[in-house]
Amino acid sequence: MQSKSFRLYDWGKKTNQEKYGQGTPPDIDLTKITNVPTAMFVGTEDDLGDVTDCHWARDQIQKGGDALVHYQEVDAGHSTFLIAKDMSYFNDVMDLVHTYNPLSEKFLEW
Repeated sequence: MQSKSFRLYDWGKKTNQEKYGQGTPPDIDLTKITNVPTAMFVGTEDDLGDVTDCHWARDQIQKGGDALVHYQEVDAGHSTFLIAKDMSYFNDVMDLVHTYNPLSEKFLEW
């Protein structure tokens, strides 16, 4: 958040040099996500992953191809996705899991 960039973890100059071969962590290129079906559920009240940043991430993934299979903004904060009273969006999550992970049906048989 402080660097205003989407990068790998910043360990500090010395450890970054050891781990990444440079003093600052490298950027993560979301345009390279090309063959992993990706769904984004974005909380409109999320202070950690705000809508502006999520729009940027969505646009970067879309530049790479057709990996983004779903984008949905939900009236939610950051922790809502774990402990919300209204989990109605989760039906969409499960539909996507069943669509893009055929093995998920086998787990339902248990």
